[in-house]
Amino acid sequence: MNIIPIYRWSGEYFGFISNNYFFDTSGNYLGWIDKDGVWCSDGRFLGEIVKSNYILRRTDIVEPAPKAPRVPRAPVVPPVELVDRVGLVEIVGREDALDKYK
Repeated sequence: MNIIPIYRWSGEYFGFISNNYFFDTSGNYLGWIDKDGVWCSDGRFLGEIVKSNYILRRTDIVEPAPKAPRVPRAPVVPPVELVDRVGLVEIVGREDALDKYK
């Protein structure tokens, strides 16, 4: 099973992607990933994967229309919690898409 850790742009460990599904640190289903980006469990666009481990949203375009929600995945056993990273410098025209999860 391929697990990709996901971090906030500030460096805080947030969750992970497993088999194209997005989960929080507890293994709760948050959405899915497809060729168009990352989608929330309710079908709203969340953002794009950047630098393999971050989800950012472009602020200079109109967001894609929502997609039909997918069947929620059952919680999965999360990987061993990873440590935070050093935050990264902001990218003009992009924002941390995970800020919606405060």
